[in-house]
Amino acid sequence: MKKKKGKLPDYQAELPRFCEHCGRPLPPGEHGLRKFCEKWYDQVGQVHDCKTDYHSEKKKPQNEEFRLYRNTIYEDSNTITSLVDKFGSIVTTAQLDAHDLELCRSIEYGITDDGKIISQFHGYIITSDTSIGKHKIEKI
Repeated sequence: MKKKKGKLPDYQAELPRFCEHCGRPLPPGEHGLRKFCEKWYDQVGQVHDCKTDYHSEKKKPQNEEFRLYRNTIYEDSNTITSLVDKFGSIVTTAQLDAHDLELCRSIEYGITDDGKIISQFHGYIITSDTSIGKHKIEKI
């Protein structure tokens, strides 16, 4: 038995589709895989891109964690810079505590065979001798 050849129903005309971000209707002639409005620029020159905005909002919680981590790294680096400016390259544990610098927040952390703690921050290495409470700050 032969199949009848005919025109398939045009589902685009029957079912209106909308942008997944802003909810505006998509043009009926657009490709069926299009889910977002086309990128456009307003009179001021600002870009409006629903696809990028949609995915940015979706990844916002993950990006927030990285932003907080990055900010902590730069705050610690700025704190170390101010410590070096005020007290020089050798500081005490009390001075670190007064500036809220925690050595355990470093990017890398290790202990040498002779018991010294080495903490690497953004741009600095701090070698700590806990037996005498002194910390040597070296710029990388």
